[in-house]
Amino acid sequence: MIHSSDITALILAGGRGTRMGGVDKGLQTFHGVPLALHAARRVLPQVGCVMLSANRNLAEYAAWGLPVWPDAEAGFAGPLAGFAAGLSHCSTPWMLTVPCDTPLFPPDLAMRLADAAQRARAPIAMAAAPQATEDGAPRLRTHAVFCLVSVALRADLELFLRTGGRRVQQWSGQHACAFAEFDRPADDPIAFANANTLEQLQELHGQGQDCPHARQPRQ
Repeated sequence: MIHSSDITALILAGGRGTRMGGVDKGLQTFHGVPLALHAARRVLPQVGCVMLSANRNLAEYAAWGLPVWPDAEAGFAGPLAGFAAGLSHCSTPWMLTVPCDTPLFPPDLAMRLADAAQRARAPIAMAAAPQATEDGAPRLRTHAVFCLVSVALRADLELFLRTGGRRVQQWSGQHACAFAEFDRPADDPIAFANANTLEQLQELHGQGQDCPHARQPRQ
């Protein structure tokens, strides 16, 4: 069984923020709290510990009392580079990745991904949730950066990156990958809504409730 103490969460805040005009997305605020810090507080009750993936403003992130790991190579190589940096510093058997720009992600994310991985005996588990299509029929969409990954895949991922690989699902497709479906009646239909632009972030302000009483990240 995978326990919460077996999982370290990695908040992904290392992107360019291109569609936000190049700002550091993790430092943009959601209900007055930087997105990356909000994500850390939201995921902390689900896991053993939390760390951050960032490539800019490292001192500002470090001031929150959490470990901060930049990509091994410069150039904003994408989320898999963040995965690799996190895995190289992960002291638990499993690592959960959470993008900073999706502030309403499920409060039971880690548990359900762990259950999926355990049932399938898979080293990777990803979230999937309904998304409306043009014909109005919802279909499950994989949210690949909401990913639970075994630290045993660290060397494999590093090799994939060294040989030019960049896409999360291209890498995960080389391994057994389980999927946790967030389509229960009680699941929030906008739990995986993300903010790629400042306008979308403003929309999310009015659609969800922040967690003002969430536990503070441990130092």
